[in-house]
Amino acid sequence: MKWTNWFRYGFLLMFLWFFNPLNAQYEIFSQYGNLDDCDTMSRGIYLIWWDNNSDFSDDADIMLDKMLGYRENCLNDLNMQDPPNPQNGYFYNVYIHNGNDIFPDWWGNGQGTDINGMPYLTLPVGAHTDWVNVAHETFHIFQYNANAPGFSYSGDSQWYIEASANWFAALENEGEDRAFVEAESLVRLPQVPLWLSFDNFPFYYPENWQRYVHQYALALLLYYLTEEADVPREAITEGMYSGTEMMPQEYYFNYLGDAVFRQHFLDWAAHMLNDFDFLLPNQVTTLLNEWDDYADPADDNKFTFTYLNNSENEWYRPQNSKVTRAWSFNTYRLLNEIDENYRFTLNADEFGSEGDLAFFDCKLMVFNEETGTSFYDFEMDNALQGSLSVPLTSADTEVYFIVASMPKIFEGVDQRFSYEIFVEKGVEIVNTNLESATPVKRNIVARYDVYGREINADYKGIQVVLYSDGAYEKIFVVN
Repeated sequence: MKWTNWFRYGFLLMFLWFFNPLNAQYEIFSQYGNLDDCDTMSRGIYLIWWDNNSDFSDDADIMLDKMLGYRENCLNDLNMQDPPNPQNGYFYNVYIHNGNDIFPDWWGNGQGTDINGMPYLTLPVGAHTDWVNVAHETFHIFQYNANAPGFSYSGDSQWYIEASANWFAALENEGEDRAFVEAESLVRLPQVPLWLSFDNFPFYYPENWQRYVHQYALALLLYYLTEEADVPREAITEGMYSGTEMMPQEYYFNYLGDAVFRQHFLDWAAHMLNDFDFLLPNQVTTLLNEWDDYADPADDNKFTFTYLNNSENEWYRPQNSKVTRAWSFNTYRLLNEIDENYRFTLNADEFGSEGDLAFFDCKLMVFNEETGTSFYDFEMDNALQGSLSVPLTSADTEVYFIVASMPKIFEGVDQRFSYEIFVEKGVEIVNTNLESATPVKRNIVARYDVYGREINADYKGIQVVLYSDGAYEKIFVVN
């Protein structure tokens, strides 16, 4: 019996010896919190603080579970890294504040860095249980140690930090009403450059809701890439840790290939214009309500021009304030009531207003009252000219002519890329890509990895596939 008691006692001591260091593996290191005035709760790398005049213990318990799940996904699924706090043996501090506590009055909702060089997170009361917001801000924690200068939170790359955090929050809160609450701004301001953000906001822009939320709304582009275009989710985060000097927009242009990225951008624009057909109805309703509640209706640029049965019959050039910038688009609407053949033609200027070479592509979207929506790619002669002829019936009540400017330019918000369009009715249609055509047979000649080394078809990762007709494409192989 004595030996058994000593065995149990020794086992208990050994258990406590292992358990205590594990439970206290991180030290408290805080500029703003102290254990006399604050209550805390910890789990994993996180230590949540609040003024002890309030009780947020129940909320903190849920927050910790959520944030630990977000961390696991960031580290294991997205190949991100912990912030410097746990790497140096300290808890990552999270503060719940309400403006009437010991914490600074100037605190808002977001991540900062304290005098010790350690990042921390501040969440106002209310925002601390908004799980879309908590997921967004938690994602920022794991962006902190990113090492790519091109992805910095400044200038023409700032948009990506906020857009990717919103993208992550939407994935972690699948189906949430407010996951893409700013998205309507993307079709109402299609002519602004992709990378518009707070840090490159032109002085002459109207200061309104739809322009200021642009960088957050762009989560929808990342969502379209990963959930609709089959770009791997880890591609959204790996650039941050790649050490690249390229900004996100150029990084994707090269990562996916110019033709693929341009096609995704154009398709994304078309499907947004089709009432955001890749989102859930509750999300679409919410984002439309957000526009109605907060937008400036005087700054609505959804349609550059509207035709009625093509009553114009002449070349049209958009105003400088409405014309496309780099990586943007214009939308023209044709309201149709008749059976008629139409031709839509683009003739773009060779150079932008600052001398850079232009690149355009177009897409047509036709709403039919009986069959729904159809999408058609243009027959482009080159990067500047193209046309498409279509037979319409009176059931084809609305047609969107989408003109996308996608030059090999990845910075600057002022350069305009202009063009003319012509919408002509009564044309003869001999051949049209609306009809099925026999595809040209081509064979795969070789496959390469991103370093130019020849690989087999079962290679997992990015493959550059070369065809017998000289064309190539990038594909991502998972299995």
